[in-house]
Amino acid sequence: MALQPLRQTQIPQGVIVPYGWMAKILKIPVFRLALGNDLVSRIVISVHNFFSRLCQSGNRSFQSFDSAIAQRSVDRFAALGAQISFVVPRDGRGEIQMMSFRARDLEQRIRSLGGSWERRNCAGKQVFAIIPPKHETAEWVDFKEKLSHFGWREENGMWITCDCADAIPSNNEKKCFLYAHSTSHSFASDWKRAGFYIGAKQDLCFFDNGNTWKNRGRPPSEESFYLEIEAVYNKIKDDYSINDLWVGGSCGGAPVAAYLKRLLHHKGINFFVEQSFPDLDDFVKPISSFFAPRVKGSLSDPALSMEQRPPACQFGAAKLWEDLHRYEGYQNGKFILVQVREDEHISSEAYERYLALAHKLNANVKHLLYSSTANWRHADDFFRYQVPRREFIQAVFN
Repeated sequence: MALQPLRQTQIPQGVIVPYGWMAKILKIPVFRLALGNDLVSRIVISVHNFFSRLCQSGNRSFQSFDSAIAQRSVDRFAALGAQISFVVPRDGRGEIQMMSFRARDLEQRIRSLGGSWERRNCAGKQVFAIIPPKHETAEWVDFKEKLSHFGWREENGMWITCDCADAIPSNNEKKCFLYAHSTSHSFASDWKRAGFYIGAKQDLCFFDNGNTWKNRGRPPSEESFYLEIEAVYNKIKDDYSINDLWVGGSCGGAPVAAYLKRLLHHKGINFFVEQSFPDLDDFVKPISSFFAPRVKGSLSDPALSMEQRPPACQFGAAKLWEDLHRYEGYQNGKFILVQVREDEHISSEAYERYLALAHKLNANVKHLLYSSTANWRHADDFFRYQVPRREFIQAVFN
């Protein structure tokens, strides 16, 4: 079944992914309930959560999107130095909200309030720490409350933003992590991930895909997602060398980032992927063999007509990359593959094929396999754990 593109006038305010009801149902296995606060979304979420509780899987329940909370979160990011902007993909349809955040802008705000952000020795480890001013003003207290959302540890009156600063050269150019999140939420909720990148005094770039939240006029298709990350990259590409840019994503966001790797592989783009699949079937078929072909059939946009149209590979990284030659460089062209043990949604065999694919494409590959203590291992973040986050940082800077 092919989905017809939505007209911009049909997009309700404050709703995540406002597709038709059939499109929403078909896309649930892929997009992990990327729904909003409209009637169909509320019904589907309620039914899903009911059966989740019935099966004692309450940790996998979902909630309607709250645009007011999201706006407060983005306003908080902006107050700390983030830049919020909108970009139009090259198909000329709609616009995408994105956020770029430079560590130097946060540091400038810290200094302007009398604090500092330093490399320090703490308990035998080299860390990055935010040192408060000697006299805390009301403005600093408000600033400190905003910083608390990053989830950084407070110790001896300092904020420890990174506990593996020794792995980051002091004279190194800043890296930028262009991250494609899974399509079940907005970047407004990605505070812990932002805290990982910014805490290491590196830059980040987040964006929302599809018609998530403030995005408008985007057709719900695979090619449309590819054009969106391409537009975000074009916005920041002049600010970083190819050596200093890292592109990647997790779960359903990783195949979107894989398209950008396809475009930039010959230049030596650095790539990272977390808990994702080499082929969409690896994720969808274990959930429902009935839905699998129907989901894949709902991803094309027959109305998209343009030169250099992105390839339709049904979110399969293996298919996207099948004609790429191996990149032999070691200083750039790095590939970090993050996988969690006992993933509930992706088999170990699929993980092994992804690792083989990484070695086929790049000479410099880091395989980061970690154990999760979360109830839902697939949705856990590796940087919550000291060992894998250090290994990730080391792979980036070695």
